[in-house]
Order: sequence, then structure tokens, then C-alpha cells
Amino acid sequence: MIAAVTEINNLHSAFSRVEASRGMAGVDGIRIGEFKKRLASNLANLSLELRTGQYRPLPLLKFLVAKRDGSPRALTVPAVRDRVAQAAVLNVVERLFEEEFEDVSFAYRKGRSVKKAACRIRDLREQGYCYVLEADIDSYFESIDHEILFPRVEEVVQDEDILRLIRIWVKAEVYDGRTIFTMDRGLPQGSVISPILANLFLDDFDEAMLAEGHKIVRYADDFIILTKHRSHAEAALELTEDVLSQLQLALDVEDTRITEFSQGFKFLGLVFMKDSIFAPFERKRCKREILFMPPPFDMEGYLSGKRSWP
Repeated sequence: MIAAVTEINNLHSAFSRVEASRGMAGVDGIRIGEFKKRLASNLANLSLELRTGQYRPLPLLKFLVAKRDGSPRALTVPAVRDRVAQAAVLNVVERLFEEEFEDVSFAYRKGRSVKKAACRIRDLREQGYCYVLEADIDSYFESIDHEILFPRVEEVVQDEDILRLIRIWVKAEVYDGRTIFTMDRGLPQGSVISPILANLFLDDFDEAMLAEGHKIVRYADDFIILTKHRSHAEAALELTEDVLSQLQLALDVEDTRITEFSQGFKFLGLVFMKDSIFAPFERKRCKREILFMPPPFDMEGYLSGKRSWP
């Protein structure tokens, strides 16, 4: 399987995937445009490192940006070369993961979208599912337990070379301006491989809901469960809390409630009211204010083993 990952055409496809998603430079300061100027040699070197087992990712760059309300949000960005390596693996293993996923999840999957999730909700409402359990998992990406995640990944991917890569990307080193630390929990949100792993981690949850006959529509860690009776929604809430507890997760209490279409609710940026779906006026995307950016990373010190950063 690693041969398919390191095939040059696959690496070119992986670079195109990274280029399309844009994004900033990582700790090495190399932007996508700069990487592209020496694309052939960069991909050849990356192919060799991956094929011979010499590949090691650089630390993630952690910085803070402002949310819409002004509060800080931490983001982590891998170097461009590492995003390309992850995309190359994703190109090869994505099909294997897709075979595991249920029809109820709509995020981070080809051919799926917010619009299709909304259509599924509309169809269920028309079938008489009028009660809605709105729910959101508290700090989902930061809370994912590696000891639960890795055995699940091993059920899907049997290739040890690929598993080794996934492990080092999940247990990533992170540079925050003061030190370098290793993630022992959670998924790095800026990594190409993280969304598909996040979906896999909640696949058991999806299956548990479906096994009890619940109609669930999930988009990443946001989901709703639709029922025909309020008592069924209450039972779904109880089961949700139990299953998430087994996954070492918890609901965001402030964003969890049982409501009805007649009262209206918001989900995925849309407003559902009675038999209508409203999309708010599209807001102009504004560039997020950077609240904190670490000082330049000491690449020479890192590669030589001398950690001379602040």
C-alpha cells in the first residue's frame, strides 16, 4: 500500500488537493507557492522518504485567531510537505474508511454536503418525525482518546507502514512559541488526515443510534436525532449520553435540547421552521484576526537536536 502512496502521480494529486485548500506555511516557513516552484524535486524527495521509512513530520505550528465573538481559538498547521504526505495517504485509504461509514454522516465526505443533510432532515420531517434532539459534542476534536482511536483505525487499515504514519500524525509534535510538546489526546484540526479519523471515531456512535432505530443526521460533531414522539427523543438523549461516555466524550450542555419543527431550530447554519428551511443572508467572509503568532521556529536547532527556541 505504501507503494501506491509514494507513486509520483498520487503525490501530484495530493499536492493539487493541498493547493486547492490553500492555507498558510508551517513551522518551516515554506508556503504552497514556494513548494510548487520546486515541485518535482520536492515530491521526489518526499516519495523517497516515505518509501524508505525515513519520513518524519515537522512540528505543527500553533497560533491563536479571534472567533466572531472575539474570543481566542487555537489552530494548528502542518508544514506543506506534511500536508501533501497526508493527502497522499488519504487518496489511498479514503475508500477503506468510506466502506465503514454510515449513511447518516455528511461532513468531510465526497458527494456529501450541508445541503444534502438538510434534504435528509426535510424528508424525515415529511415522514412525521417532528421532534428534534439537537446536540453538540463538547470540545470534540480536543477530546478524542488515542487509546480508543488507534484500535479502530487498525480494523480499517492493516498496512503497518500506513498505520505508522497515521500514528505519528495524530501524536504530533506541536510548536507553540515557547516549547514543543507531543499531543497525547485529540486530533490536530489543521491536519489533512484528521477529518476522516474524526468521522471514524464517531462511527460506533452512529451504529448505536441506528441499532435502536433512531433517525440521526450528523455533520462532524454536530448532530440531530429526529423522532415522532417526545419520549423517544428523551430516550435518544439518554442513549447518546451513555454511548458518548463510553467514548470518553460528553455533550455540550448549553447546545443540547429537545424541540419541535413548530418551534424552529438552527442546524448547520440553517433555520428549520415548520415545513420551511431558511438560509440566512450570506455573510462576507472576513479574514480572522491573528491574536498570537509564535516567533520564527529554529529549524536548525530542531534538526540538530538543540532546542534553542524560547
